[in-house]
Amino acid sequence: MSPHYEVQVLLHRIGRWWAIDIPRLGLHAQCRTLEHAEDLARGLVADAVGAPPDVIVLDMVVPELEPVLSSVAEARHRRAAAVTAEDQAIAAAVQELVDKLRVSQGDAGRLLGMSLGEVARFTPPRRSATAIPGQQLAQGLAVADLPREGAAPPPRSPPGPAGQPRQAISPARPSWATPEDGTEGRGRQGYVSSG
Repeated sequence: MSPHYEVQVLLHRIGRWWAIDIPRLGLHAQCRTLEHAEDLARGLVADAVGAPPDVIVLDMVVPELEPVLSSVAEARHRRAAAVTAEDQAIAAAVQELVDKLRVSQGDAGRLLGMSLGEVARFTPPRRSATAIPGQQLAQGLAVADLPREGAAPPPRSPPGPAGQPRQAISPARPSWATPEDGTEGRGRQGYVSSG
């Protein structure tokens, strides 16, 4: 890990200018834009401490705008926590559906409102009993996942009308996978296909 020098920079709006204060080093400057303020502050600190600019880490703070910016920072923190919780819930659901209940990845994706690629991201690669641990081929396939020589190719879905390829199924969650009362996680019972 490369060494770094961390310092707080206070910014204050003065008309159309930004005042730059670095109290720890007793440095002051001003400029027109925040982009220039960051570059200017980094250069000032680098000169003052005799370090290259790329090791300077700035904590840019605008005290008078803190009430406005704090709500955004808090919302971003909540969103990041929600994304983490969603990823954990999806991983658990994919494991349950694919590994334990033996639902195909395509069907699991349809139930979860995800593409096949997204489901595959949450599915651990399968290993064969004869494969050496850690030995995998391109695209995450274990040796046992490859077709055997002379074996029939896996079945493919038929093309669409007049030999044209079928359109991809939308990864959006189907209505039957979401209950009518708006709660998540339980589909309607007795789904009947209309096609």
